[in-house]
Amino acid sequence: MDGAETSAGPAPEHAPEPAAGGMRTGMDGAVRAAISRAIVRIHAEHYGKGATQAKTYAFDNLIVTVLRDVFTTVERTLIELERPDTVRDVRTTFQAIMGGSFVAAVEELTGRQVESFMSQIDPKSGLGVEVFVLMPEPERAQSAPRSLPGSASAAS
Repeated sequence: MDGAETSAGPAPEHAPEPAAGGMRTGMDGAVRAAISRAIVRIHAEHYGKGATQAKTYAFDNLIVTVLRDVFTTVERTLIELERPDTVRDVRTTFQAIMGGSFVAAVEELTGRQVESFMSQIDPKSGLGVEVFVLMPEPERAQSAPRSLPGSASAAS
């Protein structure tokens, strides 16, 4: 499913309602855009800089936000000095500490529980990804109950 792209900006005050049908095949663009804005906002609040572009993709129980131009000036300097491992270590520590904020934002915006949150950066391209795996939705009961053979409602 195509994602909703957004430039850095504030997250909405009130989350849009989840798409009808519980996102079995995706979610609407407003929710994807709200997720992108929320993730950029969290980065900006805690790093002093958010991504310049973010695009969120969603399908079934998977949400992926791709962030462009994520690095601070200090991180870009470390990468230029061939220390991308240091940047990755700091980012990994940040994500471990701040993971609850990312998860809470996605859960609020989707109305679904997050099973797993993962984060990664690519120092060469300046890209980052935030990946959320949502808890499976319980299978919906069929609308009409089946009759058992020999029951009063079974045809003879």
